[in-house]
Amino acid sequence: MYKLIIASSNKGKISEFQRILPDFECIPQSDFNITNVDEIGKNFEENAILKAKNAFTKTNLPSLGDDSGLIVPEINGEPGLYSARYAGKNATDLDNRKKLISELKKRKIESTYAYFFCCIVAVGVNNKEDLVICNGKVEGEVKIFERGEKGFGYDPMFYPRGYNESFAELNSLIKNKISHRGVALRNLTRKLNST
Repeated sequence: MYKLIIASSNKGKISEFQRILPDFECIPQSDFNITNVDEIGKNFEENAILKAKNAFTKTNLPSLGDDSGLIVPEINGEPGLYSARYAGKNATDLDNRKKLISELKKRKIESTYAYFFCCIVAVGVNNKEDLVICNGKVEGEVKIFERGEKGFGYDPMFYPRGYNESFAELNSLIKNKISHRGVALRNLTRKLNST
């Protein structure tokens, strides 16, 4: 089985990687005592590259970096690049959702268009140091009403287009099929299989 180092400490993300990539052995970078890099990139792709290269340099094993976020155009694209630390550096998922709800309420918004975007970068696959970059996006609405116990991050607030359930209510098989991360990882798998 092909080993992939997942350059993340987010347990929710790692769990999704393992479910979406059953043909790979997804190993969290923490197994190698690798800590998260500072996300100093100007966009999702730059951050994903930083993460993937860091894990690859320290393990010399094929590595995947992921950077993703929720974009709400009605509030200037927030939380966007800062989705994981929207309410501060050590913010919890709940802290971040509370801040987003507060920002929406300030503008008297109960529901508005939003989308999740994900950039996945692989380095060291197929014995190459080339970067393989893939993106994924899922559109829907973000609401100030949270529903569901599954998922992580902003999932209880995000309702994908065509569904009445939030990401936190959807069966994981459905979520992983339509999610930004699922789309990006399937694009990656296709690219890897064609090389």
